[in-house]
Formats: sequence, C-alpha cells, structure tokens
Amino acid sequence: MKDSDENINACGGSLTPNMTDDNVDVVATGEAGEVDAKEEMDAKETTFTMKPEDRSSGENGDANNPAKRVGSASEAFEHILFQVGSYGKWQWKIFFIVSFCGIFTAFHNLSAAFIAATPEHWCHVAALDTLDGSHDLRNGSVPWKVGWEGKGEFSSCTYYNRNWTGLVAGGLTGDDLPFLPTSDVPIQGCHDWVYDHAIYETTAVEEWDLVCLNKYRMSFIQSTYMGGVLAGALVLSELADKFGRRTISLVSAVGFLVASVSVAFVTPYPLFLIFRFFVAAFGSGIFLSNFVIIMETVGSEGRTVMGMMYQCFFAVGFMLLPAIAYFVNDWRSLQLWISIPSVLMLLYYWFLPESPRWLMLQGRYEDALKILRQVAKTNGGSLPPKEELDVLCDSVEEERLQGVKTVEGVLQKVCNFFRSIIILLSTPNLRRRCLIIFFAWFVVSMVYYGLTFSGGNINASPYLLVFLSGLVEIPSYILSCWTLKKFGRRLNLCALFIICGISCLLILLVPKEMVWVNLSLATVGKFFNSSAFGVAYIYSAELVPTGVRNTAMGTSSMCARIGSGLAPFIVDLLGDLHYAVPSTVFGLLSVVAGLLALLLPETGNTHLPETVADVEALAR
Repeated sequence: MKDSDENINACGGSLTPNMTDDNVDVVATGEAGEVDAKEEMDAKETTFTMKPEDRSSGENGDANNPAKRVGSASEAFEHILFQVGSYGKWQWKIFFIVSFCGIFTAFHNLSAAFIAATPEHWCHVAALDTLDGSHDLRNGSVPWKVGWEGKGEFSSCTYYNRNWTGLVAGGLTGDDLPFLPTSDVPIQGCHDWVYDHAIYETTAVEEWDLVCLNKYRMSFIQSTYMGGVLAGALVLSELADKFGRRTISLVSAVGFLVASVSVAFVTPYPLFLIFRFFVAAFGSGIFLSNFVIIMETVGSEGRTVMGMMYQCFFAVGFMLLPAIAYFVNDWRSLQLWISIPSVLMLLYYWFLPESPRWLMLQGRYEDALKILRQVAKTNGGSLPPKEELDVLCDSVEEERLQGVKTVEGVLQKVCNFFRSIIILLSTPNLRRRCLIIFFAWFVVSMVYYGLTFSGGNINASPYLLVFLSGLVEIPSYILSCWTLKKFGRRLNLCALFIICGISCLLILLVPKEMVWVNLSLATVGKFFNSSAFGVAYIYSAELVPTGVRNTAMGTSSMCARIGSGLAPFIVDLLGDLHYAVPSTVFGLLSVVAGLLALLLPETGNTHLPETVADVEALAR
C-alpha cells in the first residue's frame, strides 16, 4: 500500500477531482497497502456533479454550455464520465479484475510470520549424536534456566562445556546424562543448533541460524520488506504518472512474480533480503496503480464502497495465508505456493484498461474515448455530443499544455518538498498538528504489524493470530465508517488508540500460560488499531492546508514505514526480556497517541483549510 513526501502522487495529474467537499465518507484503511491519500480525499470530495437537469435546455443559454459549466480538466472528465456511466457494470468488472492483487500482495506482507518463524532450538553437541537412551539429550548437556515468569526451560543459546568426546569414549550413554553434575561446569555459547520440527519442517531462521547472537538479523527480514514498500511507492507511483497506471501495473506484476519466485531459490541470506525488498516494492506498485485506476474511473458515488472493498481483499489474503502455511511446512515450498498464483496478474495485459483520465491528461484523446465508448456500451450511457465533447477536450488540452510548461525536474521537486516541510513546521498550530499526526502514523503502523507478529511472545499459534488479524480488519473498516459520522474525528481517534492501548497493556497482567486470554486481548487491540488506521488517513488530510497536504500525507506515510520497520525489532529483541514487554511498549505508545489526539481540532463538518492562516485562525 501515499503521497507527496514519498512523491507518491499516484493519482497524479490535474485530472484528479478537486478537494472542496466538507464531509469525508471513505475510509481506506489498513497497511494493506497504504492507498494514495489524495485519492482517499477524492473518494469523498469532488466539486463537479452533473445533475439530470443540466442536460436539458433552459432559458439561460449557458446552462447547456459545457465551457461555462466546466471550470477545470478534472471537471471536464467528471462530466464525460457521468454521461457514459460513472458507477455501473463496467466499473465493477474492472474492480474485480484488479482487486485480487490485494490477496497476492497480502500473502507476502505477513509471510515472514511463517517462513521466518523461530522453532524451539538448543545447542548441538556433535559428540552426543551417537548416544542412545530414553532420556532427552539436553539433560546434562544444556543448562536449565528459569525466566522472569518463573517458568523453567532449557537454554537455547548455551551448553555445558565438558570434554564430551572423552566422556563418550569412556562409555557415556544417553541414560547417564541426567546424572552428570552441573555445578561449577563452564558454560559455552552455541556454534551450532538443533531445531524442533514439530511445527515447521524448515524455516529461514533455521537455514541461516538467525538465533541467539544472530537474532537481530532475523528482524531485518520484515524491516527490509517494509523498506521495499516505501521504495516501491516512491518510485513506481512516480513512474505511473509518467508512463501510465496500466503499464506500471503490468511491469510491477512481472517483477513481483520474478522476485517472489526467486526468494524460494536463493541461498545467500543477503540475496534473500534483497529479493524480498523487490517483492515489496513491486507489490506496492501493483496495489497503488490498480487502486488509482479504480478511483479514476468511478464516480464519487462509488468511490466510498469500492475504496473500502478494495482493502477487504487484502484482509482476505491475511486469512488465506495461514491456511496455506498450515499445510506447507517447508519455507521454500511455502514461498512458491504464495508466489505462483500471482501469475494470474499477468492477465492484466488482456483485461486491464489504462485509466482514461490519465490518457486524456497525456493528450491521447482517441485512446481515452475508445475506452469511454466501452464504458458507455456496458453501462448503458453515451458520450456527449461531438460539439460538447470538443469543448470539453479543449478544456483538458489547455490545462494539459499549461502543466507541460511547468513540469518540475527532480531537483525542483526535492526543493519544493523541503520548502513544504518548512511550511508545515513554521507556525505553532500547524507544527503541533503535524507532529501529532506524524507520531500517530508511526505508532499505528508499528502496532499494526507488531501485534500480528507477536504470537510467539504470548504462546499463541501464529496461524490463528494471523487469521484473526485479517478477520477483524473487515469489521474494523465498517466501524470506522460509522464512528466517523457518529462521533467525529478527534474523539474517535483518541478512543480507538486508547482502547487499543489498554488491550495491549492488559497482556502484562495475564500469565503467559493463559494463551486464549492473551490472544483475545491482542485481537481486540488489532481490531481497534485497524480502525484507528482508517481514521488517521482521513483526519490527517483534513488537518493541513491544501498547498502542503500532499507533503504532509507523504511524510505521515514515511513515519508509518519507520514504525512498521521497527516493529520486528521490538517483538524479537525486547520479547526476550519478557513476553509482555513488546505489548506494553505498543500499549503505552497507543495511549500516548490517543491523548495527543485531544490536542487536535475537530474537522468534521468544517471546510478544509486552504492556507496556513486558516489553520492558525482556529483555537487549537
């Protein structure tokens, strides 16, 4: 699953609807692939609405003059789209063609929970391999330690440094091991490990021994993946503006398939990370490009439903992944099982049209009209009369040529970005708003992934935890839609964060052995976290002025990527201190984010701020 700061203006171009409406109805939630923030606002904000009476003759000659009715290229396209059918069978056909990409990309977003799972492990003492007996070979060879919660277990990273070769040569048997003295015996760190295969046949952790002193390397598996999501959104969405949404979607689909299959065959660990980085980058390119095609070809009346349903396919992927992983226990085989189905996305070449809005912005009017004729035929609409169409196209062409004259180079874009950042932080009220929403995005994304990967810390089955994480997302989207209208933005975001935080903090009070209680608390936390994600998308865009809104949303998205990249380190490394440390960190950060939300103004039923002065004029 962004905007400006990452240059993720995936909707790009002047044909996107203007942002003036005051009420937000769409909630595109979840890390599903952070959908373009500007498009989310477009989903509920478009200035142009063609009424039936506009098509009829009137006393005022200007009433039927499209040149008078249409004030921008965006409005011109909205007018044409309304005439051919802005929300009908054609849009739903395209929706279902592109939405399945959410399932395939979701597979890889959380696949690390299974391909990089850490099995139970202990030191391998090679001299004991030949022993027989009824006792566990760990008795007498591996130290017994008692954790903070008072539960004893064999050490995973040390063993007793005896002359094992000499003992075995002297007749030591497996039955003798439990009776060997352990006091005053030196302890040595492991150099090799034995892994329990009761749950997983093989994992990447076992293959590269990403345990004990190397455990930090395991955390890079997911953090580099999230870096790929950021890079893909940054680069590929920019290329989608230049070369087309369909083109980038197709290129990304090929890259996604090649990279994901390659992950299953690489042997060096660095290459494993690199290919997963590209899987994430190309997955982001597919998800964003397809989302933009949907949003650019459907009218405002359908963007709310389609925007939310698009995210639901991502949740379906979350639920299907553990079902596949349960039956495929070898990590390389699992990687192939979740990669090969993405070959279906290559069918986009035959079934996915280019965005007619983008085609018109490029001056390719005949190509755009060819697609719009198909829309009209399927939806039962019709293109405007030729005279009216010429005027509308002239309006688009004038704005397009003006845009060509003002195309920014890379250096200019970088300068404009930093200029926008300075504006965001230059005045007290705007600075406070931005810092709070940046922190909120950082926290909500960290907790989103942290809770999903924390199954090992609370003894919960990763299969069940990932499944429940996907299951709760769909109702959480619905909750966000309802609470936004019922309670507004500020109190809504505050309550969702605090409830999520309390659920996480309660894990500290529950013994680790009470797995179902801890699993329930983690699931409740994930539910309200997902809802908070949806509210944060909408609320953030309403808090900043128009001129720097894209930069604010892009910077927020970057903060989210930083948070999600840090999540595995918190889960893996702090979880070694105590099983509840990660959930406590997530809970405290969520509560702080919720309380800080009270310092923000309510933006429901208000006009979007156009200037910094508008922001500073408000009390908060």
